[in-house]
Amino acid sequence: MSLRYHTTAERPSLEMWLLDDDGSLIDLSAGYTFEVKIGRAGEAALLTKSTGITGAAGSGVEPTGTPNVTIAWTAGELAIAPGLYTMQLTATTGGLDRLFTVGLRIMDVIT
Repeated sequence: MSLRYHTTAERPSLEMWLLDDDGSLIDLSAGYTFEVKIGRAGEAALLTKSTGITGAAGSGVEPTGTPNVTIAWTAGELAIAPGLYTMQLTATTGGLDRLFTVGLRIMDVIT
């Protein structure tokens, strides 16, 4: 999976269908806390976000189903220099983490 956003974008929210090892949607509706980090492997995160992330049971598949994670961006969060990055989403429950990683391209805007 690879994502694309323009620098300073606030919309759309990111909707994800995260799967377990057996290919079924993970029910993230209760008991989870979430954290997103954007940056490059081995370096300090450019963005760490723990609010605006909502877990759900989810259903179906993209784009017609219901996502099991939605990340809402706020003004300025994605004010990151254009380039290729990694986005890591950590879902924690009972002291145990699930880590999901996707590629992220931040694109420049026309001025």
